[in-house]
Amino acid sequence: MNIKMNLDEILLFLDLMEKEKKTPLLDELKMMLYYLENYDEVKKFYKKVKENGYRLPNKFLAFSLVHFIENFEECIALKEEIYQNNTKRKYSDVFIQQILLSGTKEQAKETIEEAKGYGVLLKNTWADKYDSIREIIKRQEEWKRIIKEQLIENDNFPKIYNDFSRLKHKYFDNIPLEYIKGELSNRNQSQISVYTRSVFIKEYARRISNGVCQLCDKGAPFRDKHGNPFLEVHHIQYLSEGGSDSMENVVALCPNCHRRIHHLQLEADFKKVLEKAKINLNKNGE
Repeated sequence: MNIKMNLDEILLFLDLMEKEKKTPLLDELKMMLYYLENYDEVKKFYKKVKENGYRLPNKFLAFSLVHFIENFEECIALKEEIYQNNTKRKYSDVFIQQILLSGTKEQAKETIEEAKGYGVLLKNTWADKYDSIREIIKRQEEWKRIIKEQLIENDNFPKIYNDFSRLKHKYFDNIPLEYIKGELSNRNQSQISVYTRSVFIKEYARRISNGVCQLCDKGAPFRDKHGNPFLEVHHIQYLSEGGSDSMENVVALCPNCHRRIHHLQLEADFKKVLEKAKINLNKNGE
């Protein structure tokens, strides 16, 4: 199963779990962290977790999240959180991360000494790796490789993603299309979080198409597990080229047309989907 989650979906997943009064399990948290792309996204994820009142298990903080902290002071704050209720466990990764984020060799040596107080014995040679974002990135990549082997290949990720899809469809089933359009149009006062905006854009494109590909004008090739026509959302002006994540810049395409438009890049196709996007703005879709 080809799974890809972005930050918007992850934050929405956390909100929907809170709505259902569910606490994220360890594997769910690992999956979310796995798909985050940079430190800014990690911070937004961590902030959302805190806002929702979840107390993250030390196993996740000390063996997973810590690898993605890239600020010395924030690493210390995480260490204090980890050891707040458990000072007996030896979390060597926490101190190694603090060493790698140290600004000076002397600071790194102090961390090695501090670690001894927690029963963590680190070689003095670790002090030579202070201020090493390169080593941090390397350890992040290694963590992701291990998690991929543990969770993706034994089918845990597909199950978790299906749970998210179920919650998402349940949520959107109770929201009228006109409400989604109204919120997306009202950019200054929208109640839609900036972190989940793209999820609403995707839902808008899917809903407004009424199950019909907006390039070939044929019905979706199949329905997904939730009974919805399967179409893929396409940004007419690519986001990577400065296109906006907005209603006037998205259409829903069948998988075949989606690949066609990316590979052939025909002017006629571009004009057609652009016109369809304009027409969509005046449609109710339901």
